[in-house]
Amino acid sequence: MKRRVLTLIVLIIQSKAYASDILSTNSITTYPQTITLGQIKESDIQKQVFEFLSPIYKELGIELDTIGLPAKRSLTLSNDGDLDGELLRAEHIEKDYSNLVAVPITLYQLNTYAYTIEKEDSQKLIKDLIGTSIAVHRGIQWEENFAKQFPSDIVWVGSTKRKFKLLTVGKVNYVVSDKQRADKIIKEYFPKIKIKRVLPILKQINLIHYLNKKHAYIIPALIEEIKKKQHLLPLVL
Repeated sequence: MKRRVLTLIVLIIQSKAYASDILSTNSITTYPQTITLGQIKESDIQKQVFEFLSPIYKELGIELDTIGLPAKRSLTLSNDGDLDGELLRAEHIEKDYSNLVAVPITLYQLNTYAYTIEKEDSQKLIKDLIGTSIAVHRGIQWEENFAKQFPSDIVWVGSTKRKFKLLTVGKVNYVVSDKQRADKIIKEYFPKIKIKRVLPILKQINLIHYLNKKHAYIIPALIEEIKKKQHLLPLVL
């Protein structure tokens, strides 16, 4: 009799453990209905990436949404969990924003340069910028890291347009920017001013997708789906 009771107790315990495992597994594979990501204002690149990622999220039953914000604010909200992540950011930002987890596939590459007014002398090396004034976009991680090399020479601004405006009125000697964004701003707002791209390239930046750590369990499925469609990416320069 005691043996039967003991056996029954063991079976009940095992059943509870099995049920717990099922609930735990279901909680991991049940994705949120909507993911809202921060994206930098004025970025055509991010629009293209959204068009690529949106159907991938739909394959997982998730509606993808974005909100355009100033670069620094977007990172802060994503890191704090008020947003679900960042649509597209330079790799390695998790070093400064520890709650963001990378989806480690390059979705876009940027070539970055210094820009100046044509009459200025061209610099050949990064060190040649020392002693000049440089406009940098606050919240763009690669620009902030670049600025650490010249802490006393940096003018911080909130947009690419503002950087080039300061350059055209003589408030700074150089602007740093990626080529795609610089070309767009110059063509749209400063077409008659002789702004030149200075060679050589400063750096090539890999851009990737980030989620807040509360959604990290989605990343393996995302990677699998992105790899299936990676050949469709027209986004690597």
